[in-house]
Amino acid sequence: MKKILMALSCIIALSVSILNYSCQEAIIKIKKLEDKGTKTALTANAKPKNEKNIQQNKKTHQKKYVNIVIMSNDYQSIYHGNLEIKSENIDIYYGKNYRNKTNAKHVNIGSKSRYFNKSHVLKISSKKRMRLVGHNIENASPTYSGVFYVYKTAKGLVLVNHVELEEYIAGVISSEMGEEAPIEALKAQAVCARTYILKSKAKEYRKYNAVADDSTEFQVYNRIRAGEKCYKAASETSGIVMKYKGRLINAYYFSTSCGYTTDYKIWGKDKKIYLKGENITKTKAQNLMSHNTFKKFIMSCPKAYESSYPFFRWETKLTSEQIVNSIYALTGSNIGKVKQIEINSRGVGGIASQITVYGSEKQIIMNKQNDIRKALCSVYAKIQLNNGENRTGLDMLPSAFIYIEKQSNGFKIYGGGFGHGSGMSQNAAIELAKEKKTFDNILKRFYDKVQLTEL
Repeated sequence: MKKILMALSCIIALSVSILNYSCQEAIIKIKKLEDKGTKTALTANAKPKNEKNIQQNKKTHQKKYVNIVIMSNDYQSIYHGNLEIKSENIDIYYGKNYRNKTNAKHVNIGSKSRYFNKSHVLKISSKKRMRLVGHNIENASPTYSGVFYVYKTAKGLVLVNHVELEEYIAGVISSEMGEEAPIEALKAQAVCARTYILKSKAKEYRKYNAVADDSTEFQVYNRIRAGEKCYKAASETSGIVMKYKGRLINAYYFSTSCGYTTDYKIWGKDKKIYLKGENITKTKAQNLMSHNTFKKFIMSCPKAYESSYPFFRWETKLTSEQIVNSIYALTGSNIGKVKQIEINSRGVGGIASQITVYGSEKQIIMNKQNDIRKALCSVYAKIQLNNGENRTGLDMLPSAFIYIEKQSNGFKIYGGGFGHGSGMSQNAAIELAKEKKTFDNILKRFYDKVQLTEL
């Protein structure tokens, strides 16, 4: 009996011990979960980054690269007949999978070069910057970093620069805005340029694995050598882009406004709500979609950030023959003598969104701002600017923010601004920066409800 009682006592003691251990284990697990929950809650309730201080709280980013087609010196073609490249020590990789390598200080490549014997593409790199001999000599031939890929095609050689993103951004800032602009304007330009190129997917350049070229069709790159301020603007905004509802925006920008910007509708039916059009005068907003209101506005010089800029206001005179020739060059249609030009509708900010040109032979309707600007311009016509200066040789009107007046010997066009007029006005950004506005405030003046965020 005693043995039975002792056995039972041992079983009970062991059960209590096991139960106690299980309880302790459960308590430890619960404690860990509580600690984890506390940490999660602390993380969830942590104060988010202030957009004004993004550049001071940046994470370390893995370097990104972009591929840019380098066009001919006059931007008329992507094809080169011959390429001459100089640097201190150039490595040339050629053949299948670039398995062959040689080096030189001076490379001269044509379509019949021996480097293309077993492959139609070659790679050229250097630890130092490379210069394209004879290219962009009017601006002292800015040099290139990164790698050149040269593609042999039936039409000529295609040159692609594989360049680190922030190096590319500095080269765009210098060419699009210039070293003399205030640093906050340059930083705003940097964010625009970075957002724009990361959004860009040029279908025509896919065969060269490139996303854009170096012309105004995309962004001007490395036309002017980047200086210290341009590199600083790129560095201090490194990795910062603009997004709307989590997606990169189309960060369009242009030179000079007429006092207003326009909305997304000039780009087609795809709604880009962040491009809503903005009053950037220093006066009360007006509805410039009204013809009479726009006429008064464009024929005056209201107080605005860009009032003193040459292209803020301009005017030109065109003969019927000049307009006929321009329309023929654009459309291939001979409309006969121009009897009347009518602006059928205006978009936000007063931009001409549709015109009808009535000719003695036929009439023609135009809806695109670029077509309107090309049809109503002649390289032989003088364009008188805000400062009294005259410009000739333009193949399109400075903008489509226009009012047209018929005269006995042709048509007089009153206009304002330079560029498409959607997104950020670069000269307005410069003036805002002079008023001590920071780059994020400048950007939010032109792009509605966007988020400045890191890649």
